[in-house]
Amino acid sequence: MKKPIKNVLFITWDGPETQYLERLFLPIFAGLEKKGYKFHVLQFGWGRAEKFEQRAQACAELNIPYKSVKVFRLFRAIGSFLTAFLGQYAIQKAVAEWNIDTLMPRSLMPALAVLSMPKTARKKLNIVFDADGLAADERVDFTGISSTGKVYRLLRDIEMQMLCHADGVITRTEASRKILIARAGAGLPPERCYRVSNGVDVTPFVQAFELQAQQCKTDFILCYCGSIGPQYRLPEMLDIALKLKQVIPQLRFKLFSSALPEIKKQLEEKGLIGQDWIEYQTLPAAEVPKALAACDLALALREPKFSTQGVLPIKLGEYLLAGLPILGTPHVGNASELEETGVFHSAELDGLEQSIDWVINNYLPQQKEWKKRSHEAGLHYFSLEETIERYECALKAINLQA
Repeated sequence: MKKPIKNVLFITWDGPETQYLERLFLPIFAGLEKKGYKFHVLQFGWGRAEKFEQRAQACAELNIPYKSVKVFRLFRAIGSFLTAFLGQYAIQKAVAEWNIDTLMPRSLMPALAVLSMPKTARKKLNIVFDADGLAADERVDFTGISSTGKVYRLLRDIEMQMLCHADGVITRTEASRKILIARAGAGLPPERCYRVSNGVDVTPFVQAFELQAQQCKTDFILCYCGSIGPQYRLPEMLDIALKLKQVIPQLRFKLFSSALPEIKKQLEEKGLIGQDWIEYQTLPAAEVPKALAACDLALALREPKFSTQGVLPIKLGEYLLAGLPILGTPHVGNASELEETGVFHSAELDGLEQSIDWVINNYLPQQKEWKKRSHEAGLHYFSLEETIERYECALKAINLQA
């Protein structure tokens, strides 16, 4: 007989540049502690020791126990699979030390570590699989592995095994939920698969939005905040900025990212170096709300691949909470829901001209009202409180079924 869900071990696998644990998960776990769930973190990762120390400190500040495991980086895929297989021992040690009753592996390598545990040890524990989208397909779309190769087949097998063995599965979008249910067939009844959201602490955004609403300004600022890489389509963002500049002469384009060399390289290739209406800088996380609230319109492009159906970008919530309508890629995350509210418009070629017309003829004449509507959409779809409630509902339902 399994124990009720109370002490949860969140098992995650993160590179040195990602901040999902700190920015997304820790605030959720701290909120769930007030609902009776005590979270603990076991993080597989690589990089400098200082990064692990920073993560440990972030957990300590919220009274969340933390342990880290180094990922073998030799021979890449082999090292990762070996680390995951041996990771079962770190999990069993954490289970005993922290009196864990529930495992929550996030994505496929942590899932492999859980599946590698002896069945007798695993059966005593509740298992909540955070599928985190369509991870195997992301490897095909963005890291170049073959969809017919051994690595992909192995990852899909891990996914299938975990979907069928878990007491409950959580995902971020309705599209990925339907895909995972279809893949697992009878192994995953729909009532065991739950959709949660990626909420953020709205307080700094509310403060920044309310302060900015009192300001008067004459320029119009288009912005982008986040990673820079092929799947985020910076060249196309610059093309869109140029199109908007032609019809909004006072437009300025601000890019907030840590990838400044790549931005400079792309500007050089476009012949835009030295253009004073384009700015780029790295911002500390604490300054993001104020910087975004001072802007007027945001870009959120993504390479439209199969796996992006399962992605729910945090930046969508941050943009909206800051009062910014979005020009972005449809069918990513909850973009379809946001389109219905009028605060999200297509930045793709087949819809861009219509979206620019919307900016000129609808947004600019009623900018204050649209910024307020965007802010309200952010509060509705991306608040931390709403996310905590969704997690709590999922955990309660899984508890009853386990």
